[in-house]
Amino acid sequence: MKRSNKRERFSRRQFMQAAAGLAASATASSRVWASGADGYSGKCLVTLQLDGGADVTQFCDPKINTPGERKINNWADWSDPGQAGNILYAPVADNEWLFNRFGADMLVVNGVDAQTNSHETGQLFNWTGSNAVGKPSITALHAAYNSPDEPLAYAVFGGETHTLGIIGYNRFNDVSRLRNLSQPRVQNWSDEPKRSVAEFDRVDALVSDETSRLLSAKNLSPRQIQNLERFSVARANRDALKRLADILPAQEDMHGYNEANVGDQTLWDNLKEQMQGALLVFKSGLGSAADISLGGFDSHDNHDAVHEHLYRQLADSIDYFWAYAETLGIADRILLVIGSDFGRTNHYNDGEGKDHWPVGSYILMEKNAPWGNRVVGRTDGLHFSQPIDPKTLRATSKGILITPAHVHQAVQEYLGLDQYVRDLGFALEGTESLPLFDASLQTGAAI
Repeated sequence: MKRSNKRERFSRRQFMQAAAGLAASATASSRVWASGADGYSGKCLVTLQLDGGADVTQFCDPKINTPGERKINNWADWSDPGQAGNILYAPVADNEWLFNRFGADMLVVNGVDAQTNSHETGQLFNWTGSNAVGKPSITALHAAYNSPDEPLAYAVFGGETHTLGIIGYNRFNDVSRLRNLSQPRVQNWSDEPKRSVAEFDRVDALVSDETSRLLSAKNLSPRQIQNLERFSVARANRDALKRLADILPAQEDMHGYNEANVGDQTLWDNLKEQMQGALLVFKSGLGSAADISLGGFDSHDNHDAVHEHLYRQLADSIDYFWAYAETLGIADRILLVIGSDFGRTNHYNDGEGKDHWPVGSYILMEKNAPWGNRVVGRTDGLHFSQPIDPKTLRATSKGILITPAHVHQAVQEYLGLDQYVRDLGFALEGTESLPLFDASLQTGAAI
């Protein structure tokens, strides 16, 4: 067939389908928005989700065994809890090193009652502040408020996320996709272009003409117009991704997966890879919030070995996170929030495992945090949450039990999101405002 020298034209149906498809994927899972010339340079938020239900009595809320009760921790047979500053910790895995190294930059919130033994509900509650569907993740709120016009405003490398339509997110199951995303015109395995510059220019001209023609039409629905406008903004600002391409390490310097055999289980994780990806996005100025995760904590058998392995991985990865953030020059811009679905039972089952328990903890970290080296919240010797005074944070029989909603409320206020959240209609109604970040309120820890 003889080719025409005239510019080819998409059919209206073909173009609208393509544009709608791109816009829909952008808003649902990989939204690409406009970017300023210098990118985002403000506060960044990371949630590190310990998936499966982490046993905090082997971490930041240590418990010794109570006479007459079933054993809560094997380590208590041979050791007392350790202490780093004002923070008590279980003397297993690399906890001693971790808390001595970073305790001054930590706020530990113990006795957080997720009010559930369900993974799904626990994850929802701990990362949105609500145990019912209807609230965005704290990271989604932060990204929507601070960097809605950045191409990678909200980067998800693992864990639970809910956006409720306030922001899109980019999910990276493989951090190498950052390279593909930031360098779309070159081959993944080389620096060779996929097409000639002339071909790319021709495609750009075709798409620009069709977009302009369709936007000037009088018979488009509001949804179609919105899709086309988002499509245009994404194309116009895709060059911002070059900021990420310029700082990506060589492929051999990118982290991958770790694998370990623990008893009859094989545990693997790519936590450092996720951390590296999140920090590179922040450094590039293309985003402000990220979710990362470490799984495997659902230890219904062989509990001690599994948790000790995972806590060693966690300690090593947290050290890497802050060291790499320092290398990139962004460590002083980050709030890291660590939590889990819930806790684990205050005794072992017949398989030397532990089952689901509603009470857990959060750890919040920030470089040189004025509110660090503190513990808020209490549990008794059998790891039941105990009430505290909502103003002084001290133990009282007439106080309240801390829930994830209280932690989210405090973090929203600390990050300056509270009014924005109310304006959106996502306020955590009926949740007391706890002064978790008031450095003058030091409650210590109880065993």
